[in-house]
Amino acid sequence: MSLDKFKKFQKEKIELVVSVKRIWGYTRVSSKEQSNNYSLTEQEQDLKLFAKKNDYELEQILGGSYESASGDFSRKEFKRLIDEVRKSKKRPFAIAIKFISRFSRTGDNAIGIVQELVEKMGVHLIETSTGLTTENEFDRLEVYKKLLEAKKENLDRLEKTLPGMKALLKDGNWLGKVPRGYTLRGRKVTDYSKLQEHQEILINEEGELLKKAWKWKLMGERDFVIMEKLENLGLKISKQSLSNMWRKPFYCGVIVNALLDEPAKGKWKPIVSETDFWKIQEELDKNKVNSKKEFIKSKVHNKRPLTGFLRCECGEPLTSYEVNKKKLHYYKCQKCKEVSFNAITTTKSKSKGLNNLFEDLLANYTLNNQFIEPLKLQLKKLFDTMNNEGLQELKSLEAKKVEVEKNLENLELRNISNLDFSQVTYKNFKNKFKSELELINEKIEDASQKISNHKNFIDKSIAILQNTSKIWSEGDIENKIRIQKLVFPEGLSIKAKNRQYLTNKVNQLFVLVSSIKGLSGEIGNEKVGDDADLSPLVAGTGLEPVTLLT
Repeated sequence: MSLDKFKKFQKEKIELVVSVKRIWGYTRVSSKEQSNNYSLTEQEQDLKLFAKKNDYELEQILGGSYESASGDFSRKEFKRLIDEVRKSKKRPFAIAIKFISRFSRTGDNAIGIVQELVEKMGVHLIETSTGLTTENEFDRLEVYKKLLEAKKENLDRLEKTLPGMKALLKDGNWLGKVPRGYTLRGRKVTDYSKLQEHQEILINEEGELLKKAWKWKLMGERDFVIMEKLENLGLKISKQSLSNMWRKPFYCGVIVNALLDEPAKGKWKPIVSETDFWKIQEELDKNKVNSKKEFIKSKVHNKRPLTGFLRCECGEPLTSYEVNKKKLHYYKCQKCKEVSFNAITTTKSKSKGLNNLFEDLLANYTLNNQFIEPLKLQLKKLFDTMNNEGLQELKSLEAKKVEVEKNLENLELRNISNLDFSQVTYKNFKNKFKSELELINEKIEDASQKISNHKNFIDKSIAILQNTSKIWSEGDIENKIRIQKLVFPEGLSIKAKNRQYLTNKVNQLFVLVSSIKGLSGEIGNEKVGDDADLSPLVAGTGLEPVTLLT
């Protein structure tokens, strides 16, 4: 019997369709020098050639940058690669790299990532230089072995270079990229125009502007104001970058590195002195503590400038809010639930607004015209006394400058007249004298600046003292806050019952004005001459230049 009848039970023949496997590529180098010498390009070409020979569809090549493989998810491009695979709806068959060491050098951590790729996501790893693939169990073990070897290579290399790196740091040299504001010259540079035998770190044009930023910070300026000032001078810097800069000891010439047991002195010229650096750190730490203790839920508003600055009797800083329908502003104590104050006096308000009461308080610290010239005279006398020490220092510096210039001149004459004079000795002494001269000139400039600043300080002080209340009431939110902190550095408290302000500490200059106003009441309508003796009031105030509005 023929079996042809049984053909109707036979299933249709299945034709095998070979689908093209999609792969992604990944390239990496560990330094900018390698990036510039076509290493990345060579890796890309190798991946494309491998895909073509093995009938793979190379969809995209990720990486393409210089990143150290000693960490995995600290690498921006590597993290991007893994994230792309995780969120992709159509995951690739494999990730192709020329060498396994280009994927990672973290050893066991890298093995964990590969296991996640292969076992959880079904994405393999292919080394194009050898053809190893995690699709094959034996090859997978070889890939793991290579990942461990890559980590061992890193550790061996580190063991050899670590002592030299430590010695370099202890000697005052810097490792890696220098912070913003400086230019690095030496052997480890990417710009060959800056290549030289010994390391040299110089303040550049940006650095000169950042010097001003440190001075402004020392004067109490807020970061966003400093950012605006720098931008006006042509330097754009982000809030995060500026905030990070304040915490970098590099700027005061100190090296802090995990390789060192203790900080070391750097060989570069600092932008800020160590003393000023630590003054700023104290303020930053104080602000950090205050921000934790005094979290203000509501934002400071121009109609509610006393938010956070003003405290309830219980010690809690006042928050503030707006009743949108009525467009009315209020201050409130979050601890004492029934304590609430209107911010502004209106026709319907039962009590005077806290803003208006604050204006009245500032009026007590406003200088009458009749006392302007006498106060100027007394302040000048005070600063002249304070300047005596500065003038003596300036005189000493000028004498030292003449001495060093004479030494430099004698050195030049000796070099010209004595043909046997050692050039090494000549250069060493010349560099020594020039360094001394540069340092003396800087000190002279600083001393002169302090002396000349006193006149400017007096003029600005008088301008503010005449119009303290007006400047506050008519100013924008920033000027309001600055006036508040200027007059009352530690803030104010208020009694809820009678709305009376309680002052903890008042700037000495404004205490002086208040005292003069008391004297004015005793004098009555008598005209006060320029030579009026206000020294009993001025003396002993401990008066120092305050941060003024700019």
